[in-house]
Amino acid sequence: MPLGPSDLLVDVDSLPWKSTGEGAWAKVIRTCSETGAWTVLLKQQAGTEVPPHKHLAPAEFYVLEGCIEYRGGVAKAGSFGREPLGAVHERTSFPEETVYLFTSFGPVAMYAPDGSIAFVTDAGAIQALAEA
Repeated sequence: MPLGPSDLLVDVDSLPWKSTGEGAWAKVIRTCSETGAWTVLLKQQAGTEVPPHKHLAPAEFYVLEGCIEYRGGVAKAGSFGREPLGAVHERTSFPEETVYLFTSFGPVAMYAPDGSIAFVTDAGAIQALAEA
């Protein structure tokens, strides 16, 4: 099957921000049903947190603006990070408004306050967000 323009180049500025929770938004850049990978541009309001979660696949991120405080330390603008398979984050917070590019090579399990899995974010869920 030939590649279309969206497979080669994405005008991220033209993508809409989609709410992913209070004080959090995403621009869905790419999902791949074949590999399960997905890439999003994320924006977090100052003072917000991502729920505790576990990476069920490796992931990578690059901070464009702001900073992320997480298990690996503090990632400021210009920082690139990699999350290995199985990495668990008890707390990921954003002390200032932060914009970062995030690629996951598979699902991420989000935990409920009682430690059970509340939901799993995967390429299908991200594609549904893009289509909402």
